[in-house]
Amino acid sequence: LRTPIAVVRSSLENLKLEQDPAQRQVYLERAEEGLSRLSKILTRMSEATRFEQSLRSETRSRFDLAEVVRECVSGYRLAYAQRDFELQAPAQVFAIDGSPDLFAQLLDKLVANAVDFGRPGTPIRIALAQAGHAAQLTVTNSGPPIPDAVRGRLFESMISARGERAGSEPHLGLGLYIARLIAEFHGGSIAAANLPD
Repeated sequence: LRTPIAVVRSSLENLKLEQDPAQRQVYLERAEEGLSRLSKILTRMSEATRFEQSLRSETRSRFDLAEVVRECVSGYRLAYAQRDFELQAPAQVFAIDGSPDLFAQLLDKLVANAVDFGRPGTPIRIALAQAGHAAQLTVTNSGPPIPDAVRGRLFESMISARGERAGSEPHLGLGLYIARLIAEFHGGSIAAANLPD
């Protein structure tokens, strides 16, 4: 929030002092851009809050997790045609209790991050396996390591390893937080780690 507020404040201060109409227009446009970014940030924050509240009333059903993962990966192959996806999932039914729609949303968040941070030309690997009485879902990509400063906090609200890029949309670090909420809704946990290499 501080960055767009600073942009609006400095633009308005410069607008007060500037006499040249063309330069005044530049400051006015910068202030409007800052307000637009603030509006988007607040909208996304309120969406995350609504999502947290909706989890409390979400109904659970028995569903085939392997089928959900296979369907999602088929969609990713179309949506991210420039990327290769490798899938390891059991052929048999992998029944769990929860919400197939929420689980698909969790996988969407993980895959979007893997695509964003994955090195071009390398595959994104998605694996589903039985781990005792639990399911273990792994999404792996080759790319830059997770910085130590955020590694243990990636799944907290408002944490991001993305750098601020000029002109880019504000990134609030809510996607992986939502993924964590969905994992916890299903009685699980979520973590990120760097590959040994």
